[in-house]
Parts: sequence; C-alpha cells; structure tokens
Amino acid sequence: MSAPLQAQQTDSLLPVLAAEQHPFLEWGGEYPRWSRLTPQQGVADIRLAVERARQRMESICRVQPEQAAWENTFGAFEQVEHELSAAEALLYNLFCLMDSPEVRAAQAEVAPLTAEFSSSISSNERLWAVMRHAASCDWVRQLSPARQRYVQQVVDSFKDSGADLPADKKARKMQIEKELAELRLQFDKNCKDSVDAWQLVVDDVSRLAGLSEDWLARAAAKAQERGLGTPEKPCWLVTLDYASVGDVLRCCDVEETRRLCWEGRCQEGNTEEFDNEPVVHRVMELRSELATLLGFGTYADLATARRMVGSGETALDFVDDMMRKVKPFFDREVNQLLEMASRVQGHRVSRINPWDVSYYLNKLREEVCRFDSDTLRPYHRKENVVAGMFSIFEGLYGIRISELPTACLKPGEELPAGTHEVWHPEVKLYAMYDAASGRHMGSFYMDLHPRSTKRDGAWVMGMRHHGKAGESRLPHLVVLVCNLKAPTADKPALFTHLDVLTLFHEFGHTLHSLLSDAELTSHAGTRVARDFVELPSQLNENWVWIPEGVMSYARHWDTEEPMPADMLRKLQESRFFMPAVDIMAQLRMAKLDLEMHMHYDSKFRGRGLDEATHALLDPWNLPLSQGSPSIMRSLTHCISSGYAAGYYSYKWAEVLAADAYTRFEKEGPTNTGTGADFRRAVLSTGGSRVESESFRAFMGRDPNPDALLQQQGMMD
Repeated sequence: MSAPLQAQQTDSLLPVLAAEQHPFLEWGGEYPRWSRLTPQQGVADIRLAVERARQRMESICRVQPEQAAWENTFGAFEQVEHELSAAEALLYNLFCLMDSPEVRAAQAEVAPLTAEFSSSISSNERLWAVMRHAASCDWVRQLSPARQRYVQQVVDSFKDSGADLPADKKARKMQIEKELAELRLQFDKNCKDSVDAWQLVVDDVSRLAGLSEDWLARAAAKAQERGLGTPEKPCWLVTLDYASVGDVLRCCDVEETRRLCWEGRCQEGNTEEFDNEPVVHRVMELRSELATLLGFGTYADLATARRMVGSGETALDFVDDMMRKVKPFFDREVNQLLEMASRVQGHRVSRINPWDVSYYLNKLREEVCRFDSDTLRPYHRKENVVAGMFSIFEGLYGIRISELPTACLKPGEELPAGTHEVWHPEVKLYAMYDAASGRHMGSFYMDLHPRSTKRDGAWVMGMRHHGKAGESRLPHLVVLVCNLKAPTADKPALFTHLDVLTLFHEFGHTLHSLLSDAELTSHAGTRVARDFVELPSQLNENWVWIPEGVMSYARHWDTEEPMPADMLRKLQESRFFMPAVDIMAQLRMAKLDLEMHMHYDSKFRGRGLDEATHALLDPWNLPLSQGSPSIMRSLTHCISSGYAAGYYSYKWAEVLAADAYTRFEKEGPTNTGTGADFRRAVLSTGGSRVESESFRAFMGRDPNPDALLQQQGMMD
C-alpha cells in the first residue's frame, strides 16, 4: 500500500481501495500499471479522489480548539491533496505521452472539477478557522523547523488565496479559477493540434542540401511510416518536432526550405482553427482580476510573493538590469551576424530574414570556432551518453543507478514476473540507491524519443514524492521526458550536443527529485520556490562542456574511439560563442511574461497580441526583415504550466547555478566532498527551509548577482 493511503487509514471514513479497481489511486506496489490507466478510469478515480479529499478536509473542520495538535490539523492537511495530485499526474502523463481524443476528453472533464476543489480549500471558513487557531497554539513553537515552516506556508497560502474574502468574492474567485483551468487545456490543445496539422513533404533531396545523412534517413523513414514515398522513390518529411524542423533551420542550405519551415513554426497557436490569441487575452484578464480580488497590485506580485525575488517589480528590475548590461554585447554580436549575412548574400544587409537566423549563427560559429557541432554526433551514442551521465553523478553524489526489467503490455495482458510495466517499448525504468547505505532513494522512467502521440519539449514530472516517516521513507518516483534524436535503420540514436545538454539538464531535475530527504512530502524534491527550482538542472549543464564530463561518454559509436582532444578543445572554445544573443532571447520572453502580468491594461488590452509584443520587444530584438507571431501564442510555460510571471526564474536560477559552479571549478568538478555538500545543502533539503539559506549553506555567502555575466565574459 502506498504511503499516502497508509497515513490516511486513521480516518475510518475512508475505504480501503483495491489496485485492480482504482489503478490511478492505488498502484498495488511502487509502480503504476500503465495498461490499466484508461481515460475513463482516470475520470472515475479522480472523482473519487476529490470526494476522499473532501472527507479528509471535513475531518479537520471537526477538530475542536482544545483538540488541536499537529497530527489532526497541519499534519492531516498536508495529506489532503496528495492522493488527488498523484492521480492527476498520471492522467496528465497520459495526455503528454499517449495523447488521444479520449484522453483529452478526460482531461477536459476533470480539470474544472479539480480546479473547483482546490479553490474550495481556501474558501472553506470552517477549515480556515481551525488552521488559524492551530497556528497560534504554543505547541507550534515546539515543532521541527521544517514543520514550523510548513505551518507558516499554509497560513500564507490561505491568506494569499483569499481565505478572508467575503462570500461573494470567494464565489467569484472559484469561477475565475475554474475558467482558467479550462483555458489552460484549450491553450495546450491549440498548440498541439496546430503543430500536428503542419508538415512539409519534400520529394527532391536537393531542397534539403546541407542536412546530414542521419537526418535524411530519419526524415525518409518518418515519411514512409505515414505512407509517403517508398525505399525506391523516397520523399522526406519535416515536422515541427524540434529534432526535425530545428535542424532544417540551422543546417539546410536552401533558403526556400528554411522559409517554409519557419512559416510552419509560426502556425503554432496561430491558425484560424487553433488561434491562441483570444485564449491568452482572456487568461491575462482573469489573472489580473484574480490578483486584484486577492489584494495584490498585479498578478506578478501574487505569483512572486513567496518566491526568492519577492515581488513582480523586483523580478522586472532584475530582467531589465540584465538586459541593459547585455545590450552592448548583443549589439556587437548582431553586427557580426549582419556581416555574415552580407557575405552570404553578396551585398550589405541591415536586416535578417527570421528563417535565416539559426542558419547564419551556425555558419558564423563554424567560421569563428572552426567547428561544426554536427561532427560531435558520432561520439554521442545514446547508450554511452546515458551511462556516462550516470557515472558522473554516481561518483559526485554518492549514488548508484540500476536499470530495472520492464514490459509494455496491452490491456488485459499479464505482467511477467520480475518486471515493471512501461507505456512504450522505448521507455526505460531505473532505480537510484544511496551508495553508502544501499537505501532505495527513488526510481525514474526515461522516455527520450519523439512520437506522434507525445508532446514536444523536455520535462521531469513527479509521480509521487514522500516525506520521512520516522527515519525511513518510501522511494520517490518521477518521469524524465525528452524528444531527442531517434535511431535509424542502420545507426543507433546519435545525439547532438544540444540533445546531450538537454538530457543533463533534465537529469538535474531528476536528481533534485529523487535525492530529497525532506521531512514533509510538501517539501520533497522540486517543491521549492519557482525561481530556485532550475538551479540543480542548470548546474548539471556544466559537465557537458568539460573534459571530466565529456570524456565519460564521448566515444565513437562504431569504433569506440574516444573523442579527439582537438575536437573537445573546439567544443569548449565554442561554449560562449555569441552568448549575448542567447541570453537576450530568454530575457525577451521573461520581459514579455512579466509585462503582460503587470501592465496588461496599459500595454496589451485592446491591442493585437503580435503588434503589442513587437512594440514591447523590438528595442531588444534582432533586426529582422519581418515580424514573427508573439511567442506567447505557444509559450506553454507561462499559460498552461507553472511559470506564469515566472519565466524570469530561468535566468535568476542560472545566475545561482553559475555562482555555485565556481565552487566546483575551484575544488574540482569531480570532487566528492563538494558533491556531498551540494547534495546535503540543496538536493536533499528541498523546500524545507528558505531557499536562500540552502544556497548560503553550500556557498557560505549570498549569491553573486553578476556571476552569469562573468562566466560568459560580459563583465570584468
């Protein structure tokens, strides 16, 4: 039986569940039975989970003032939504990894239900009265620091969520949150459907000049999978998966092909049928109203109140200040790019076609660094990269990782003894152990290649986290997802350097999740402030640039020869090539996100989304020959995920990561003592203390705000 259900058996009102009857709620072991997770069952189980959560909440409401203790107030409250959250995570995984009309219908059905329940927590006056009284009791001061922090977090959450609002405003808040849940689903659907609706079929290989043989083989195989072309008369399929269209924009020598692919990318959330502009406007209107209702100046203030940055204004000041510091370097790099474009086109140009940007950047990199990053791919066989990555962090953090036997089943099939179920034959399952004690810290699924039913992008999603029960806890479970280069008929999966960097980044989130030893489940893993959560993942990226990291996995896929020293040197020299262009691209998105959540009425309301975006960002943009649709049409992070008014946190955390890495540079990137300190100070702690304290525990001081620019050569 799972930990949440064990903890809840003290309430006799809650029935014991059978795994066969409720696979979203009770797994019958450490791992879900994926073939039993039907969309219809997901709806039924989530409805049941909501009802059980209501019962738990009602039990707390009945606690009399003289009975209040940690166990029946905050301890019980900590468990209210965990079962529901786990069920929601499973259904959302179906949506992201095994998309179908049935899954979408199930998501659409449960989204308003769960949003309404979550909103009902802060509007429950009886519950708030119990929690408010309990927080004032003398016994709170005797709790552990982590529990005291949780008490304050719960009180803050109630206040921030409008627990003290009058009844009519509470009702309006619930309406807003229900509508926002529906809009988030619509936004995701428009993004995916518009991406799926576009493809480019090429029947003349000369239109793909400059692309690698591996890319051509994958594109031809993908075309044949969809009934296009034959081995004798092939054609090549380009889709909006980054592994497909991204290489065309970066490497294809034929401008017309690049232009068609750029136009395809512009269709995401931007077609007549799948138009996200009205969705974005409505989301911003509702968020603005919600912030005002809750007593905040802007939605950014609401979103950042409990983060490291503390307020929307401070976040925007951080972004604007970094933009000002980067701008001189950005302008210099833009001039280099214009010079390259002028040489290619044979005449002086002052603007660049948007479909040429990646191409010219790649050409300039090859010219300046004398380095073509595609030459790395033969040294990036997937199996070697994964094994090398494991080896690096096993040594650094004192862990051991083992692959577990798996099986992919059809509904009704029996699971072979000794195996664990996965949702696709390509998916791997690994267990992570503490090397010293042998304790099973947690497990993670790894799903690395694109599929038609799989959402684009890369992410790690927690399935279940556990706090300590005495001196022990049950293992955590997460899913690591990427969309990296797939194998071809005659070659294994050979990753680009960007693929490797992406995998290392996501593995940082995985380590953060599985090495958690927080006392409370609510503090476990990545349940930290949004602007701290990217620190471990961005720190991990450093190892794909240094010899101690690269040489652990970089061997030729066919000969097993290690990467030549000259190639490694050129890779390192290319690391901070044109860094200001890259930084400014992220800062533009961060600025757009914050400005929309702070100044929607004055800068966006009543205006076209694309036009308003251009007016805001053009001073910081590349000189393009024509504008692109607003990135907010497809920026799921800020509309349907957890980064609303929070995209700045990527750069905020990158500053922290650059600063933290200076200690690894000084003491050695494979120094086990440094790794043990980072594991203890950051990875194990989770959200059980203020994030700035965790950083100070590792570095012995506050962060250096200029660390990232210093690392990339943009400050003395």
